[in-house]
Amino acid sequence: MRLLFTLLIASLVLQSCADVSAAMFAGGDGIYDFKNEWLEPQYHVDETKIHLMDFQSDDDTVYSLYLGDIAQIGTDTIILYLHGNAKSMDQFWETAGLFANLGGSHHFGFMMYDYRGFGKSTGRSTGEESMAADYDAVVSYLQSQGLTSDRLVVVGSSLGSLAAGPAAAGGSSIPINKLVMEAPQSTANVIMQNATGLSLPASMITSYKFDIGQNMEDYTGELLWMHGTEDAVAPIETAEAAMQKHNGSYYQEAVYDGAEHGLRWDIGDEEWSKVVLDFIRH
Repeated sequence: MRLLFTLLIASLVLQSCADVSAAMFAGGDGIYDFKNEWLEPQYHVDETKIHLMDFQSDDDTVYSLYLGDIAQIGTDTIILYLHGNAKSMDQFWETAGLFANLGGSHHFGFMMYDYRGFGKSTGRSTGEESMAADYDAVVSYLQSQGLTSDRLVVVGSSLGSLAAGPAAAGGSSIPINKLVMEAPQSTANVIMQNATGLSLPASMITSYKFDIGQNMEDYTGELLWMHGTEDAVAPIETAEAAMQKHNGSYYQEAVYDGAEHGLRWDIGDEEWSKVVLDFIRH
């Protein structure tokens, strides 16, 4: 009976990987009320540079936010943010404001989007294929506007690492040369074992076999890994093992004692921004 109960709990946890839209925090309606009144003054944005867009991803529609001058995508450096497990982009508006002011007001272009089943994006995120298709829909747009590899920075935060890893390993139509992994996951098997305390394969309850460590072995560009030592959602030991498999051109770690899964909130915006900005400028 105890084993059955444990497997049931593991099944609920792994739903966030096997069917992301069924995860605990996913599936919000999405208000998309992106206004300065919700931001701290130092993170205010030019409201003429707020652009809501939608893209076709297979038979579904993916909604996105772009902050910046669309006409300058062909010359600006663009930060593509793959957000963590929350109902919609609404929960990351403060993060967007921070990025829009990184290095100065609108020094970089910024884009984020809701995966299928998140916010107003239709359908369900069922695994690696659907998340890759959503990523491709957004990146294809940026590519059509003139974005090239030397001006793309991808930031995968928590759940976003599941999309960022395969993209960095060769699955991006614009090759990734700069990648930030913030509190990333590692493998489906690790999540299964952490949830159950048993050495069981994730294949027992999910077909989504992500392996961020393998992705990092195949990624040849620059990598910044940020993590807290007290992260109970993405344990640092397994994340570290995955990140240190990176064999690319440059590798940097930023590990913080006592910080939990909400890393930026624990270490503060100033420290977080400095580390990310220094990496982008490296």
